[in-house]
Amino acid sequence: MAAIGTIALVCTSAPAASAGGLELRFQLTSHEPGTATATGATLHVVYPDDGPGGKPKPVSRGVYEFPAGTSIDESAVPVCSASDAEFELLGPRACASDTALGGGGITVDTGLGAPIDPFALDDQYFHGPRQLITVFTPRRFAAPVLQVNRLKIEGSTIIDLPSLPPGYPPGTKTVAKQVDQQITRAVTSAGAFMTTPPTCPASHTWIARLTITYDDGTIDNATSATPCHGKVR
Repeated sequence: MAAIGTIALVCTSAPAASAGGLELRFQLTSHEPGTATATGATLHVVYPDDGPGGKPKPVSRGVYEFPAGTSIDESAVPVCSASDAEFELLGPRACASDTALGGGGITVDTGLGAPIDPFALDDQYFHGPRQLITVFTPRRFAAPVLQVNRLKIEGSTIIDLPSLPPGYPPGTKTVAKQVDQQITRAVTSAGAFMTTPPTCPASHTWIARLTITYDDGTIDNATSATPCHGKVR
């Protein structure tokens, strides 16, 4: 996938990412506060700058758990079966529009420093076979495709096993600094892709969870609350 030289060639002026600090910052909130309601979701992650050279550490695994009782019905949205090679050739057009599920952007740190870093990428989500396919392109450009990640959908949990491109100096990786994504509210004749839990706890909050495992084996955990109303359990 994308080499660091490609990133440098397509570099555009990027907005500054939030300072990472020393703690993982995480928000995963439902678009709808009512119970048993078709919904989308908003994701915001800022990684701590506690790795070598003041960069975030490379992530080997991210586990995003939607609140208990959330339903993801993959039969509600058609599947895009495009290969990575087809994405590289056709870009996001490799998937039909009815398989789209949102997207957003991320900021990464290549290690090259200013003016390359922080480097901003746009991305689009598509529904793959038991997957949320993420197609990355430079900010405000439809091409080239710099990376394709295939997140696993397991029940109401999404598992990210990122394939990080090389960074600088050699032997390091380009790492994510900040992630801002939307999963759209998708409803078809077959049903809703995502539905909120059937009940709301007595605390009137649903709790989402994130577990990040880094290349060095260390683990970060975080939670995020969404206010809810409706049937109380």
